[in-house]
Amino acid sequence: MGDYLNMSAQGANYSSQAATARANGIAQRQQAYAHAYKLETDAANQSYLAADNMMTMRRNQAAAVDEARLANGASGFDASGGSKLQAEQSVADVFEQAIANMMRSNTISEQDARMQAHAFRRQGDTSLNLGNIQADYLTRMSRISSKYARWALVGSGLSTLGQVGMKYNWGSSGNQDSSSDMGRVGESSF
Repeated sequence: MGDYLNMSAQGANYSSQAATARANGIAQRQQAYAHAYKLETDAANQSYLAADNMMTMRRNQAAAVDEARLANGASGFDASGGSKLQAEQSVADVFEQAIANMMRSNTISEQDARMQAHAFRRQGDTSLNLGNIQADYLTRMSRISSKYARWALVGSGLSTLGQVGMKYNWGSSGNQDSSSDMGRVGESSF
């Protein structure tokens, strides 16, 4: 009876551990997907901010070039001259370089965020798969323990019947003695 109780308790313990392993796998996957979503959302927000800054920089570029043209025009010289046109282009180039740097930096940051988000999702999927594998193993162990507990109960019952049989002498030798006594009784009566 003790083996039955031990194995039943062990089966229930395995079953509980299986449920915990599966729940942990699901929780880890959800947490990883939440991290990935946050990374992608933050990257998108930073891209919107960078685009807004680039548009502001473009407006500043146009204003600076117009200001350089006005300064060149106010000086009274021909604006199509080499050094004055070169001054306008250098002002424009400074802004173009700054805009290009902002775009490059934002693109790299966004790609990094997407790669990290992908890695988080893969990690979450792996955690879920490992949790399911562990839960399946523990479920099988629970079934094995439950089956063994039933056989232990049957064995315990047979053992108990054997002990009772020995106590009351239900063996074949008891039957032979009574039949030989009956034979003697029959002989004496004739």
